[in-house]
Amino acid sequence: MQMTLRSFTPGDAEALADVYRDAVRGIGPQAYSGVQVAAWALYPDDLEEFRLRMSRGLTLVAEEGARLIAFGQLEPDDHLSFLYCSSTHARRGIASVIYSALESHAVARGVAEIRAEASRISRPFFESKGFAVIGIERVIRHEMEFERFRMLKKLGAAGWGQR
Repeated sequence: MQMTLRSFTPGDAEALADVYRDAVRGIGPQAYSGVQVAAWALYPDDLEEFRLRMSRGLTLVAEEGARLIAFGQLEPDDHLSFLYCSSTHARRGIASVIYSALESHAVARGVAEIRAEASRISRPFFESKGFAVIGIERVIRHEMEFERFRMLKKLGAAGWGQR
């Protein structure tokens, strides 16, 4: 089946919340405890807040037929806020397609660098796209501590890490 990429619409929020939860629950146990995964998966439980969050910046969704399978967001233009793919569609290049479209948008807007906070799972993906770790931080989500990596990619002809 053919995958298509399009902009988020408010009616997508429930399906994207399902993609988010599926990604966290399906892939999260590779690097996090069951209790951490359960806490992480709670993020989109306030569906109206999640819908509002997805409406900011540029949010792209990937769909296969009528089913949403992945999404990514730049918000603001120099910050990759979300990049999630359903567990059954992971490691098929879908996140790379979304990332490339978001990076192209940032470049067209004159952005010099893109920032992201990566999980233990997404760090290798971001490194493969030319991001470098610039710091490690610990954040609390639903009373659980998570390690994440602050990452940066310079864009443009003078940038490093071009891919």
